[in-house]
Amino acid sequence: MIEQITEEVSFQKGYDKGYSNALEYLSKKFEKTLLKARTESYDKGYKSGANQMSNDPCLCGFWGNKTKDD
Repeated sequence: MIEQITEEVSFQKGYDKGYSNALEYLSKKFEKTLLKARTESYDKGYKSGANQMSNDPCLCGFWGNKTKDD
């Protein structure tokens, strides 16, 4: 009887540890996915907003008309 209780307790501890590790892994992976999507959306909006202002291209060429002055 005591062995069965000990086995059940040990099983539950292992299950809980495995579950918490899986949850932590999935949480970090989901957070990275959200951060990537948010960053891409922000950059897309920033670029569209800058282009809408009819700005000349910045030095890095991130926005504006891509014209070459020869």
